Amino acid sequence: MSRIKRVGFNFFKPITRLENRNEVPINLAPIFEHIRVQYIAARGNSGAGDQEYKHVYTYNFEPARLSEVSIDIATQYYHLTFERLNYALPNRTTLHGDSEMLDLDDDEYIGHEASVLYDPINHILMIQRNRDSLGPTAISSFIESLVSEAGVANNFSIAMISDSTARRRAFTQTAYRKISTKVVGDKAIGIIERLFDQRPEGIDNVEITFNSRPGRAEEIDSEFSVQLLEDYIDDPNVQRLRINSREHEESPVEPIDLINHKLEAHTTFDLAAARQLNAYRVFEDMVRLYDVEEFGGYKNKILRMN
Repeated sequence: MSRIKRVGFNFFKPITRLENRNEVPINLAPIFEHIRVQYIAARGNSGAGDQEYKHVYTYNFEPARLSEVSIDIATQYYHLTFERLNYALPNRTTLHGDSEMLDLDDDEYIGHEASVLYDPINHILMIQRNRDSLGPTAISSFIESLVSEAGVANNFSIAMISDSTARRRAFTQTAYRKISTKVVGDKAIGIIERLFDQRPEGIDNVEITFNSRPGRAEEIDSEFSVQLLEDYIDDPNVQRLRINSREHEESPVEPIDLINHKLEAHTTFDLAAARQLNAYRVFEDMVRLYDVEEFGGYKNKILRMN
């Protein structure tokens, strides 16, 4: 049974703020390398009865861990694999059979992975979003704790990389595939009144999504799309305005966030053979998205924005 899973990524810079408020990038490679060597040594001693060494912490009252640190030989990027350890057990069943809870020991968990790419030359983190695992906030919090423990920087934080070109690019796309918005206040009430000719009480917001028909060549009318963006982009009652669009005829469809300006990347995985995402397969696609212009070339985009 084939199932397509869409996976998103955000980008971050590890920085420290100086007294003059200037931001200086911090190289995380020494910290990650120290942990990588620790893990290799622990695995090497496992035959002597030692347990593997893992950095374990708690986030939102649940256990989590940095389960793996490795280096991609070709690119020298670090690959960090984080896991949220879920104590709640799912059921095992067949289409027509009875359900049965998985049998795990008291100290065993269901692990949900999320991958991180770290570029030590340009000091950029690319973090996978996984609703079942740890999100960028949880992963950033843990990395910040590692830096704090190492004592290598003060006023350290993981800053999300914003897309400074979002507004300009939004109006020059060749094909708009999806537009989603969330509006509040008078704008929300106005939409309801136009649609239903009434003014109901108790409604806080209205969310609308426009999707093109399936098919690579399909798109939402360009004139309508641009007019909608012009009407909504500077309105204080608009809390979300996002588009999925194609910049050039052969470009991949990419998301653009016009409110928070988060730089995002997406890819899809066909889970026909695997029952879940493989962290190494995810990392391979992360490298492709980050490095190769054909798939987005996000490294060059970020460097051009600096």
